[in-house]
Amino acid sequence: MIKKTFLLAMVLTALTVFPCAAESLEGLPLHVQKIEPGVVRVWVGDHVSSTAVCAIATKKGIVVIDSTDIPKLDEAFRKVIARELGRSDFAYLINTHGHGDHTNGNGAYADCEIIAHDSVPEMMRENFSNHTQAIGWVKENIQRQKDLIAAGKLDAKQKAAAEEQLIIATLKAEFLNSSPKPTYPSKTFRDKLVLDCGDVTFELYQSGGTHTQSDIFILAPQKGILFTGDMMADKWLSDTPGCLATFAVRTGSAEDYPVLVKNWQALIGRKDEIKQYVPGHWNGELSFEGFLARFNYLKTLLSDIEAMAKAGGDFNQFVAGYTLKDKFPALVGSPGITNQGHQMSVQHLYQIYSGKIALSTAIQELLRRDGFSAAFAELSGDVLKDRKKYFYSDAELNSLGYWLLQQLKDKEGAFQIFQLNAELHPQSWNAWDSLAEACYEKGDKQKALALYRKSLELNPASENGKKFIELIESEMKK
Repeated sequence: MIKKTFLLAMVLTALTVFPCAAESLEGLPLHVQKIEPGVVRVWVGDHVSSTAVCAIATKKGIVVIDSTDIPKLDEAFRKVIARELGRSDFAYLINTHGHGDHTNGNGAYADCEIIAHDSVPEMMRENFSNHTQAIGWVKENIQRQKDLIAAGKLDAKQKAAAEEQLIIATLKAEFLNSSPKPTYPSKTFRDKLVLDCGDVTFELYQSGGTHTQSDIFILAPQKGILFTGDMMADKWLSDTPGCLATFAVRTGSAEDYPVLVKNWQALIGRKDEIKQYVPGHWNGELSFEGFLARFNYLKTLLSDIEAMAKAGGDFNQFVAGYTLKDKFPALVGSPGITNQGHQMSVQHLYQIYSGKIALSTAIQELLRRDGFSAAFAELSGDVLKDRKKYFYSDAELNSLGYWLLQQLKDKEGAFQIFQLNAELHPQSWNAWDSLAEACYEKGDKQKALALYRKSLELNPASENGKKFIELIESEMKK
């Protein structure tokens, strides 16, 4: 009897120490995580921020949380899930939101009831309407990764990441070139939906307004799990957090936020029922403390900005004093909390509560179309005609101008933005300095010199202005 027990222990030890060889899909490492009895999480890659698909076994069948943006992977995941759970009675698919990397693979579950927030179908239609543009982006990414690998300048980790990116981009190109059709949800809801699967109940709550307007929380209390989609994480497991990189209030309407606050507050109150907070991508983790901190941040933003807008406060003055460092020092450096995301949140909420148009958003919208210069000239005229209709900041317009100048290499477009910024902020030395730089880049040195001198009058301490005046005068003498 002792010998048999010892032998069994040795066998179990061997199985623990020497696991099966790692699996792969399409050349990508396959990961299978058992997060609770009857609950598995599946994803590919060690470096790419890929969607992690979860599956829960219930009396009424298997419930899957999210698909990916590559149906070939979802078809393979379905087989892996069936193997891991020891059953294949797939019954439901729930999309946490409408982005393509959580819905494109819905077709792999076309035989199931697919459930999502009621704004998801429209998001999916919009995703597929950008089909041609998406193919162009993927082609560019494929070439970019090939060039990086061929250059031979990457270290081992960087090379492995580029190789994974190349595989993912190639699979996406294959999917996009197949003339794909979306598989829409068969059941949608607005505020709350309860899915009773016998031994497991899924409570779906609207949480739109941060990552997308279609976000939902999914609580499975019997499993102690709250699925949070791509809204947030407070720990990153890779160098590229992807969709989890920014927590920002950026997509909702005035009607969405009271619902979000109500639902989020209710889930905080059920803290004792939740053992795990599961984000939509494998390379992020979330704790209760992070979940609570982001709620308190959101609630404060909503209250402060609504009060300021209704009181007719000055946006620029408010922004200058409402920084992360000054107002939310405990969140500085927390994963997903960035100055850019904070500014995005403030601007979005001010637009909602003031009824004014964010000039930077209007400009970004024009950049997605052809004929930017003509369209911007019309927008600029409208802004100067009715400034109260819009809100803007010197720094934000300046950043947009430099994005055109340095990233898009659009000298004329940058000049137009800098020119409008200088007209809107005539006392800003930096606005004139940037306009001077745009003129210099266009080859108009005489005008650039005059503008640098104007900038220097407003800020005699500007070393940049002094340097360029000296440079231009030297070049003009030659």
